[in-house]
Amino acid sequence: MRGSILTTTLSVALVACGGGGTQPGDSCDSNNPCSKGQVCDLTDPGGPACLDSTGDLDSDGIPNDKDHCQHLAGGAYDEDGDGIGDDCDACPIAKPPATAETDGDGVDAPCDPDPKTPGDKIVLFQGFNAPLPDTWKAAPDPNWQVVGGEAIMTPGATNAIEQLTVPVTPSAHMAIFASYRIDQVAAGATNADVAVTATDHLPMGDTTIICGGSRIGTNDLLRVQINTTGTGTNTENNTPAMNLFDPASRYGLLEQIDGGKANCVVTSAKDNNAVSSDTTGESMNAVGLYARSATARFAYVLVVER
Repeated sequence: MRGSILTTTLSVALVACGGGGTQPGDSCDSNNPCSKGQVCDLTDPGGPACLDSTGDLDSDGIPNDKDHCQHLAGGAYDEDGDGIGDDCDACPIAKPPATAETDGDGVDAPCDPDPKTPGDKIVLFQGFNAPLPDTWKAAPDPNWQVVGGEAIMTPGATNAIEQLTVPVTPSAHMAIFASYRIDQVAAGATNADVAVTATDHLPMGDTTIICGGSRIGTNDLLRVQINTTGTGTNTENNTPAMNLFDPASRYGLLEQIDGGKANCVVTSAKDNNAVSSDTTGESMNAVGLYARSATARFAYVLVVER
């Protein structure tokens, strides 16, 4: 999350507003702001209510006027700027939908890959606002940096693959969301890639499903590729795309694994594409970001499982 989003959120949702004559516990909204010295708690289970701005309702060390999740630990960051913190948001990458989710699993659209089937849950959200936990592994490490709400990959050797991975709860029903932009493709590169990955790490070898954009020569492709190190097999499906490495564009990636099928979707203001592939149905136990020969800036990664 960039600072502008945080600033906007604080000014709209948390900054104490004058007037109104409210007391702590009174209801509030954009038309009925809290009195000076109070903030509107948008995460109160009973509905938005005024709070003392200098207090710390959940005792997590974050004052109420800077806490976007006043009823659980965390809440310092708000990726989508809706006033609800990443740690307690039913969809941390988009503001609440006009129609509430209907399957009762607590995951809102567009984060819910199957909004008519209950059981989905957010198992990972990383907005790259602070140093990564030790569970995240970069390879090679010096080429990944977390700066200003982005995980930035700067290419080392031309055409070398760079990955940033983290373990997750094993699941054969998984959706990985990511957002990225490109600074540039490395000079002299013959291939360039930006993708998300899901991996099944096993003692006899790994199976990795790669979903993302590739540039081969002057041609851009959206592809889903399945690599199995134990058998040395690689399969790929792809579809042509207009431009997946435009520095002026912000791209969204979705890799959805549902049993024996993997779907890969890319969205931008200029291009929308999808491709799919059959899989062997493994439960994936790690996810990651993947880049080659391009300076890529990832804004977030979100993992939803069922």
